[in-house]
Amino acid sequence: MTMENISGYYLMPHPPIIIPDICKGEEKKIEATSLACNEIGREIADIKPDTIIVITPHGTMFSDAIAISNEERISGDLSQFRCANIKMDIPIDKEFNIKLGTACHLEGIASVLVDSSTLRKYKCNYELDHGTIVPLYFVNKYYNDYKLVHITYSMIGDINLYKFGMEIKKVAEELNRKVVIIASGDLSHKLKEEGSYSYSPYGKEFDKELLKNLENGDVVETFNMNKIMIEEAGQCGFNSNCYSF
Repeated sequence: MTMENISGYYLMPHPPIIIPDICKGEEKKIEATSLACNEIGREIADIKPDTIIVITPHGTMFSDAIAISNEERISGDLSQFRCANIKMDIPIDKEFNIKLGTACHLEGIASVLVDSSTLRKYKCNYELDHGTIVPLYFVNKYYNDYKLVHITYSMIGDINLYKFGMEIKKVAEELNRKVVIIASGDLSHKLKEEGSYSYSPYGKEFDKELLKNLENGDVVETFNMNKIMIEEAGQCGFNSNCYSF
């Protein structure tokens, strides 16, 4: 994103094993990823954004609308990974949310502001997911003077996600917010035989093509990526990045 108020855009992975308290030394096997995430944390601290927008694939997802968490604060921990001591409680930028929700309504982009009451109807909790906590773990080590916009994308189509990203840019400009965007998403889980996912030759192909398109800012080529390849790659980063151009 190139608007002046969007001061940084990052694609960040969210494997819980990257947190030292979870893997107790095993995270050294992905040391390069850990170093990169710490570098991003320091860079965001230098930017000092007013608002950090996290787009995650692991919050409560609706099939027909983008979900925007909208209470005064949102909290969560990593207790599902036996690490309840890693916890966060972050203020929400409700002004940004409301303006974004209104813009989406006017543009016909399906989105919904969700709170505890809304999610209880679906037997879901209003909380931070690991797709948000893991990236913010590396941000909060260096900087925490920000409000959060917590977004869970929906399967409403690439073009609608792209249009939603355009509305994010407009709202940041209208509110004169210094904003950083984190697209939380792992690339292919199918690069090796070991692990919970079987190997697929599509994995490496997907990673290479998506990263190339992101580096080039190529919207058309991203949206024209082979749908079978995207599905077979076993990834959760593609849709998060449809907002990024």
